[in-house]
Amino acid sequence: MACFGVKQRGITWGCAFRVTGSHALDYLQQRECTLGGYVTEYIKFYPRIATEQSGISGEAFPALVYIATPKNEHWIGEEPLLVTARQIVECRGPSGHNVEYLVRLAMFMRDELPGACDEHLFELEGLVRRFVAEANVQLELLLVGNVTPHRIRRDTHEEVRRHVTFEYTSRVPDTKLRCLHI
Repeated sequence: MACFGVKQRGITWGCAFRVTGSHALDYLQQRECTLGGYVTEYIKFYPRIATEQSGISGEAFPALVYIATPKNEHWIGEEPLLVTARQIVECRGPSGHNVEYLVRLAMFMRDELPGACDEHLFELEGLVRRFVAEANVQLELLLVGNVTPHRIRRDTHEEVRRHVTFEYTSRVPDTKLRCLHI
């Protein structure tokens, strides 16, 4: 698992999901903490309106996040970006290729947060795409289908159906973690 530490005063972009029911939380606890070695923490999540001019808006609310730590047996620590990219290209878990996770994460950032800058992510994606091409592998073969469901987007305070570009979590089985290769 690759992680480059937690910045105390940084911004981490993402998507919040409302999880209801004890079964869902028990499942996440098992998958992410027991099997995955993550720790949980509540943070303040600030909803963002989808226009670049508006910035962060809405009231903050608590969100549960899962954080990788050096205590995790799959933690690889800090390493050169080239090493990380090669490892991503060479590793595959029972739920799919690690390339898929990275590429879909980069797609999410471009599609959902076009104004956000994550140089590390996009540089890593570029290296991974280059290594995949050098191996004469079609990137599409590493992605599981072209899933195009819809979701209700509420960050604009309107219920607007929007094409989902980052939809892999529904395919992760309850006993394995793709990102940890276990």
